[in-house]
Amino acid sequence: MKKDAVAYLSTRKKGDMEHHREILEEYCKYRFHINRLFTDHRVNSTPPRKREGYLEMLAYCQEHGITHILFLNLPALSKNLDNGLDELKILLSEGRTPYFAENDFIAHIDDPVARTRDLKNFLAYMNLYQGFARKTYSHHARSSSKPKGTIGRPRALNDGQVEALITVRRSGVSISQICRMFNVSRSTVSKILSDHPELKGEWKGARSSATEHK
Repeated sequence: MKKDAVAYLSTRKKGDMEHHREILEEYCKYRFHINRLFTDHRVNSTPPRKREGYLEMLAYCQEHGITHILFLNLPALSKNLDNGLDELKILLSEGRTPYFAENDFIAHIDDPVARTRDLKNFLAYMNLYQGFARKTYSHHARSSSKPKGTIGRPRALNDGQVEALITVRRSGVSISQICRMFNVSRSTVSKILSDHPELKGEWKGARSSATEHK
């Protein structure tokens, strides 16, 4: 039996709407009935809860008791990774379960309880990583010169940071956003992803990766 759900799309170009709707509809087959679709246009840099369409969606969910919310992908929540992760935490705390029609890296699509558990585990991991990353970046900022006796350039990222980079890339975060998040160059990201060719190019089903990877 299909579950009642709402869908939210944040579009950049007018032509995106129909393509994104097709992706949602394919994802929903045998799983969800979309009661209503909500949209915002050119608001990717705006926090979700400051968007008109997004707030309208939340009010509709509250009024009709809907807990399943469909998004195109994780980055569709926000171009700012921190804002996107914060919004995921809020949605889960409100008893809502998010789903991603593209690049859904969380299992248990048909089990909301298990899915919510896995999403919370992912957010807990990211919270630990972000705290570690901030301390690391602060330490590097205080180091104004390379220690004596050091030969060659130091590694841009340590093993833990590399693992976190691969994790967020696998979740669908763009390379440009990863560069900003980890404060590294595109060439550094490319070298790290050289052992993961499936993460370097176009995401399967994505139409506009050419603009994303510019």
